[in-house]
Amino acid sequence: MLPATPFEHIQEVLTGLARDTGWPVAAFAYGDVGEQVEELLLYRDPSRTFGTPPAEECDTAVRTLISTTDWTVVPERAPVDGVLVGLGLREGYEPDAPQHEPAEVAARLATHGDGRNTRTARLVSARQTAADLFWYDEVGVVLHAQDRLLPAITETAKAFAQQRFVVTDLNAQQTRVYQR
Repeated sequence: MLPATPFEHIQEVLTGLARDTGWPVAAFAYGDVGEQVEELLLYRDPSRTFGTPPAEECDTAVRTLISTTDWTVVPERAPVDGVLVGLGLREGYEPDAPQHEPAEVAARLATHGDGRNTRTARLVSARQTAADLFWYDEVGVVLHAQDRLLPAITETAKAFAQQRFVVTDLNAQQTRVYQR
């Protein structure tokens, strides 16, 4: 949890973390464009080039954030079962591509019954490479769902022309990439 913080400050802190530690930041900054961020969830994003960051490195990154900000860890807010998915709402990566709404995701998944929570968030990543600091963010939704809904989530990603999305299976403690 963090005090109401402008998204630009979140970007500054997370790019600083990536630059200073080399840790590849992947996070959900809950809220929509123009809203202050009060909750941030870090996750492990597998990379074809760099692999998946070890859990120990993630713990170190969290401790670094806590020691350099006024943010706090709230373990009881972290999801513990099912799947966790960050799903972009823009088709592909082009800035002028069609944009879907969070309500569309909720409506598509509602036809498959209960067992999910959908929250609007900025999907962010920051990575230091040898030459540059890479930053990406887009508005999306974070789905915390029963694993039986994964086929419906995958179909939604396909309908939204998502090139790639990450599924964290909290029960199996595995992170997987789904890619076109």
